[in-house]
Amino acid sequence: MEVTVAHSRIVELVRVRRLARTGEARRIRLQSGLSLAEIADAVGVSVGAVSRWENGQRRPTGDRALVYADLLGQLQREVLSA
Repeated sequence: MEVTVAHSRIVELVRVRRLARTGEARRIRLQSGLSLAEIADAVGVSVGAVSRWENGQRRPTGDRALVYADLLGQLQREVLSA
């Protein structure tokens, strides 16, 4: 059971890093009409952290990356369904 949770975390990290690296995360945020500050507040990181993730200067890591991945996934589903 723990292996499945660990695998899910890894898959989510890979997904969110791809979204950030390709610029897709920024596109999702902009299409959702959200600011860097709103995303940062929701994820629990600084505005600079989100900006660096979106610009490819840093990659999301740890629990905050998983929160970011979940938020982006929810926003992406909302944008696609609109």
